[in-house]
Amino acid sequence: MTLQKRHPSLTRPEFEQRWLNIHGPMAAAFPGLRGYMLGFSLDDGEPQADGVAQLWFDSREAAQVSYASDIGRQGSADASAYLARREHLLASEHWFTTRGAISTTPFKLVLGVKRAPNLSRADFCTRLAGDDIGSFGAACGAAQFRVSLDEAGLMLNSKTTGPLDLVEGEAVFDGLLEFWFAAREAADMGRIRLRGLAEQRLAPIVSATEDFLLREHVVVMPPAPAYGLERMQ
Repeated sequence: MTLQKRHPSLTRPEFEQRWLNIHGPMAAAFPGLRGYMLGFSLDDGEPQADGVAQLWFDSREAAQVSYASDIGRQGSADASAYLARREHLLASEHWFTTRGAISTTPFKLVLGVKRAPNLSRADFCTRLAGDDIGSFGAACGAAQFRVSLDEAGLMLNSKTTGPLDLVEGEAVFDGLLEFWFAAREAADMGRIRLRGLAEQRLAPIVSATEDFLLREHVVVMPPAPAYGLERMQ
């Protein structure tokens, strides 16, 4: 997952068109890529991120090999040319609710969470993937719900020169709560509910949160079990 904020020289429509028509096809050609989704921000004004990209690979190591390739480096150079914010998270997905194809639930709500400093990564991941977190989807009225976790504490190196290997470190988030809705109104209401739930139930285990309301666009359809194709627990 990559958070993206456009360079100030671009308007939001210009950013979206550039991402969709120029950068998107470049990233879609990354070696070993299994899926690629663009999420365009629906927030008014100047959101903290204008979009969220999600790319699927067989493993964290496969993602790094792809970004270290010539095509990957070219894509990173292009992204750096039009972005003011570019932050990665390498995470594995855990589905709690899957219903229907992505086309039936195009509105997506994402809550990025950073663990509390007194909590180990392992304990945080265990608690965020616990059975009680599954109730968040229903409480927010989401048709589909998953949690994506950074269990490894490994960061993607997306520079353009020199050897590129995974590095140990602290990514922008340690996990994502991801919700899908069929209608914008339901997504807006889900966001209000999620903020209340996060304040009540996540406060003991998180130090910071950031949420994003997106409309998704498929570039390369992710593999099953994504988006209701199968169920994975």
